[in-house]
Amino acid sequence: MIESSSNSHLVNVSRARPSDKPSEKATFWDFCSVTEYFTPKDIGILFVGFFLASLTGAGIPHLICVVGWMLDVFVLPKNFQYTCFRLIAIKIARRIRRTYFHGILNQKLEYFNDSKNEACNAKFENDMEKLVTALTDALPAIINSISQIIVSLLISFYFSWRLAWPITCLGIVAFLWILIFTAFGMSATRTESALIQKTFNSLTSSISYREFCNKQYSAGIKRAVFLGIIAGSMQLFLFSGMGLGALYGNWLIDEGLMYYPGLIFVIACSIIPAACRFGQIHSNWINFMGIKFVCRHVRHAKDTQSVASIFAETDIAPPNYWTSIAFKRKQFLLTFLKNEIIIKEESFHPRNTLAFKKLRSSAFGKWKVYGIGFIFCLIFAAGPSTFTFLNGNLYEFYKPDKTKFFQDGITISWKYLTAGIIACIGGIISTIIFAKNGEEIAREIRCAVYSDCIQRHGTALTDSIQRSLLPLLLESANNCKGAFDARLSQFSVGVFTLAFGIAYVFEKNLVSAFLCTICFVIQAINQYIVFRIAHIHTKRAMVDKNDKGRIALLAFEQLNEIEISTSLEIIESRHDSYLSYAFKKHSSVIAVQALKYTFIVAIPQVTQALAYVIGCYLVMEDMVRPVVIYKVVQTLYMSAFSISTIAQYNADVDKARLGALNLKDVLTDNDSERSNSNSTEHRRVSIHNIL
Repeated sequence: MIESSSNSHLVNVSRARPSDKPSEKATFWDFCSVTEYFTPKDIGILFVGFFLASLTGAGIPHLICVVGWMLDVFVLPKNFQYTCFRLIAIKIARRIRRTYFHGILNQKLEYFNDSKNEACNAKFENDMEKLVTALTDALPAIINSISQIIVSLLISFYFSWRLAWPITCLGIVAFLWILIFTAFGMSATRTESALIQKTFNSLTSSISYREFCNKQYSAGIKRAVFLGIIAGSMQLFLFSGMGLGALYGNWLIDEGLMYYPGLIFVIACSIIPAACRFGQIHSNWINFMGIKFVCRHVRHAKDTQSVASIFAETDIAPPNYWTSIAFKRKQFLLTFLKNEIIIKEESFHPRNTLAFKKLRSSAFGKWKVYGIGFIFCLIFAAGPSTFTFLNGNLYEFYKPDKTKFFQDGITISWKYLTAGIIACIGGIISTIIFAKNGEEIAREIRCAVYSDCIQRHGTALTDSIQRSLLPLLLESANNCKGAFDARLSQFSVGVFTLAFGIAYVFEKNLVSAFLCTICFVIQAINQYIVFRIAHIHTKRAMVDKNDKGRIALLAFEQLNEIEISTSLEIIESRHDSYLSYAFKKHSSVIAVQALKYTFIVAIPQVTQALAYVIGCYLVMEDMVRPVVIYKVVQTLYMSAFSISTIAQYNADVDKARLGALNLKDVLTDNDSERSNSNSTEHRRVSIHNIL
């Protein structure tokens, strides 16, 4: 009787199932469904962020026109814009996580026996990161780029439509060029991501894994080529814009069709950077549309729950496979929680282990290749100083006793073009050289990890051993190469740019250079202090969050299958409690992260304005010519942007040290080094603190 009633229940439920299966493809409606998680208050905050982001983009052309004008457009909007978008991102992420977890927690057991659902569950947290990135970075970047290009065109055509239209044509070329190579770079990145997904399947034999490593190496080089072309092309188009402006603008001045030579700088340096930035809107849009993937997971969980057919849990005698599927449910939920919490036991100050020292000596053993790379970094780093130098020479043409400037414009336009081509080549080659070395290091590490595992366990690796290799092959290897790949190139360019800028300005005028340098040195010190405060505060908040997550994870692991089935509401409540605590910790660091963001982008504008104020005083005292003040301040201003790049490299080195720490058994043969493999400092939680 029991069996027949159970079978009849199965029949009734299966008949109620809709004939059409829910689509598993992310659609535009999935993208729109994210609005379900917005409250009216969230929408209001988001519109404030929209407005501030628009002001930020519009403020860039205004600053080029009158330095120091509308400084509040930079400082306040950038701070509050980041706060608005970041706050909304973590609030929406918390609601979606809660909805998805509630959905899978209350699923029938049959749901957890489907491999497709398991695959979606494994991707959920990665797609959640895409949503946070979309709302925090991609959306404001889209708004900034659109407002910047619109205001740049309006300002340029208002001041001189005759000069604006040819530079706009060049801007269209720059936009299309950057757009195309950005698309190529994104395609190469997707190829790399697709290869990463195939890592586990490539571990079947040494030959297949070697071929897989070579494919990863080639994909990394291809991506670096496209990124190098983009970086170099931006310099080329900026120089070309000024060269075209010098050529055509001086002809307009000779013909009496334009009267202010300063408009050459205003129009060229408004349209070209805006066009290059607008060329990256495709990548920002793709990142923004990543919202639909996480919404697809939530929809899939809801749809599956509504059509699931399985025996009722109130049946007196459930089928024999109940225990095995219940165990799968526990592992399913455990995977979700582990991915959500992402506990990383990291030291605040990772040390230089023997493994990292060996890795560093091996990398810099190719000193000839790195030497060539540093030379091209020098060439690329000379770009900002050269740009300001040529701009200053352009303004030297205009003297009261001179009436014709076109021939001088032809001469200096060739200089602009030559300098732009040289800087472009330097940027491309330096990026490729360092990226190639970084990919070689990653490939050697991956092969060394696999060979070491073969020596320890033999050629027939079990699934558990293969899965244990994945963190080393993916995360650790990628972290290790970060200190020696294109990021080292960016760091070198930043250092050289700063050195060139300081050396150049002191050659021009000692007094103005000294006073203006003090302003930018104070800026650099303040930036470093704010960066360190933000880093330490964020890391401590995440450690506290991880402690709470570790407690919740241990509590869930101790539950057996039957306890999970009878404690769904309690588990749901505890998960909500953790999400609230995590939101509290994430929101506690928004202010300091917004301050860091402001100090990266907005504070240099303030420093530039203060330096020009000092320069104006020196000009009025006849201590220096106005053109010299422009050369000094603008060179220091463009060089100072490298400070944030230099500061970021320290984090890349720390990641490389942590990656080497995980690989010490592979990279070293020192027994004492291996014996200390668990010496990383982190907070431990007691089992007595659970629940």
